Amino acid sequence: MNTIIAPDQVTGLAMVAWTWAAAFAPRLIAAAIILVAGLLLSRWITRGLDKMLIGTRRVDPTLRPVALAVVRYGIFILMVVLLLNQLGIETTTLLTVLGAAGLAIGLALQGTLSNIAAGIMLLWLRPFTIGDYIEVNNQAGFVEETGLFSCILRTFDGARLFAPNSTVWNFALRNHTRAPRRMLAVSVTLAGDGKGQAATAIETALRADSRVLNSPEPEVFVETLTNTNVVLTCRFWAKHPAYGALQRTIVDFLYDKLLAAGTPKEDIQLIARVVPQPTDFSRLMDL
Repeated sequence: MNTIIAPDQVTGLAMVAWTWAAAFAPRLIAAAIILVAGLLLSRWITRGLDKMLIGTRRVDPTLRPVALAVVRYGIFILMVVLLLNQLGIETTTLLTVLGAAGLAIGLALQGTLSNIAAGIMLLWLRPFTIGDYIEVNNQAGFVEETGLFSCILRTFDGARLFAPNSTVWNFALRNHTRAPRRMLAVSVTLAGDGKGQAATAIETALRADSRVLNSPEPEVFVETLTNTNVVLTCRFWAKHPAYGALQRTIVDFLYDKLLAAGTPKEDIQLIARVVPQPTDFSRLMDL
């Protein structure tokens, strides 16, 4: 059965639609203006704040991304509240509903909330700053950004590593940049019984190198002694900027110094960097 709409009904519906549009259009236009103004204001304020934080030295660079995110989200929330009020929606009831929904969402996204909590703790305790080279959970890199949800690291080969804050917070973290000095240990294996001459040559070379610290003093001692060879261990400290260069060149450096001191080439069996075990109490020096 076909329904026939009378002309007067069409006219009545058109009048209702026109009346509703005339009453609601100003609010809709005002809401659109609030939306556009809020987006532009958020962009301008965050850009200006970013430039100000970059130019000042009173604010830690680690806090910059978080401060920008807080300002951006704060302006967005204020814009939404004003927009809803302009449209005639009661925000009190809406906030109650959103609070209940937020509780349910929070229970479903416990991992995300744990990242936020971990990010706050990282910013509060500051175990590292922007530019530090850190190692955590078998991952390492230079810290480029610390946010509310994650840390962004740049690995030694240039890749970007996205590390959730909870992962960084829940595992032991090693900061390679924060320490002003680092210890190096090298094992030298020699044939025969030339330990005295070799030890003197190594210690003299280390003391003469400007990259090696004189306090604590470099030390060379016999690690292993057999009928056929002797293993010497030399340990010394270097300032942080020179630590990497020493790691890369120490083997060739000691090899050349041993040859210059008269050690036969065939007697130098092995020169290798070593890492003392944490349980080896003899690794401790006068710190």
